[in-house]
Amino acid sequence: MWQSNTKRKIIPLAVRKSSTAGFISPVFVVLACTAFAGLFYIYSVNQTAVKGIAIRNVEKEILQQKKNNETLKIKEAELKSLYHIESTSQQLNMFRATNVKYLEETPSVAYNQ
Repeated sequence: MWQSNTKRKIIPLAVRKSSTAGFISPVFVVLACTAFAGLFYIYSVNQTAVKGIAIRNVEKEILQQKKNNETLKIKEAELKSLYHIESTSQQLNMFRATNVKYLEETPSVAYNQ
């Protein structure tokens, strides 16, 4: 049964409080996104700087290795020189071979003809 004499409070739609329980304010979302973007930017810049330093260190190491390589090539040329070989052979009391004989190698596998 409907009670016609009961007084009810009528609240207009514009005055009603919206129930936003569980929803996040858009201002908070924008601030959170801005903070996240700022932190990501700082992280990216830091990683780029770290990689730049690492690249610079590797370039220095490459330059040092190139210098070492040139030094070793010069040392190799000195050790392979005929003068060095002759002087070392004299220090080791070696002498020149006068009568050289070469051996001819015969194949040990029979040919199928």
